Amino acid sequence: MITQGDDLGGSYSANKAIHEAWRNGELRNGSLMANGIAVQSAAKLFAHEDGFCIGLHCTLHAEWDRVRWGPVLSPNQVPSLVLEDGTFHRSPADWKTSGFEISEVMAELQAQLETARKLGFKPYYADTHMGFERIDERLTHLFDDWCESEGLMSYRNVCMNISYNRPGQGEDPVLNVIQALESVTPGIYRLVTHPTFMDEEILNFGNAQHSGEQIARERDADRRLFQDERLKRYIAQKGIRIIRYDELWKYR
Repeated sequence: MITQGDDLGGSYSANKAIHEAWRNGELRNGSLMANGIAVQSAAKLFAHEDGFCIGLHCTLHAEWDRVRWGPVLSPNQVPSLVLEDGTFHRSPADWKTSGFEISEVMAELQAQLETARKLGFKPYYADTHMGFERIDERLTHLFDDWCESEGLMSYRNVCMNISYNRPGQGEDPVLNVIQALESVTPGIYRLVTHPTFMDEEILNFGNAQHSGEQIARERDADRRLFQDERLKRYIAQKGIRIIRYDELWKYR
């Protein structure tokens, strides 16, 4: 099972939580937002660490109301990807009405990868924030081709995802994950999470669909999940091997 923490570099809270979940728990992979406000901080924590696999979290959308991000490139270089304030559109679905230029998409992805590399990261794989490539079949193929040309493993179709119920108020996320693991057949799987702390930075996240409190609670649960002794015992008892993306070749 690939254990993955998304949005590294997207917040200082995520940086600290992902580092903690790796050092003290079962997290082995982190997907980096090269355009994130805390990417410099992430570099200090992770760029030269061994044993933790970094991927590029290709980001072209900004879903929150108060916390906004935009491109690595100047907004005037990628005008179809941004709103009037220079930040990204809220979701891939918005592209259906606003439109986008494929050349601008690929230019921004390249700029994000180059930014990550200049900071000292050596991304092994690439995935996408909000799955934007699924909005257009041309992007799906271009993304995979771009990954291959840059020596990156595309996250698409490399394994199956573990789907589990996000914990509601008072629910136990560890039991939810164990229940999900009980229902799968032997194979290679990926467990994707968004670890943070429940702090003021993350409480400022949120939109009309998800409050900042809900986001902070769920992501703090993701941080604690990987360090929970019950999950560690279950993994050991069931003989589940926790791996990085760069170890996949051993098991395929």
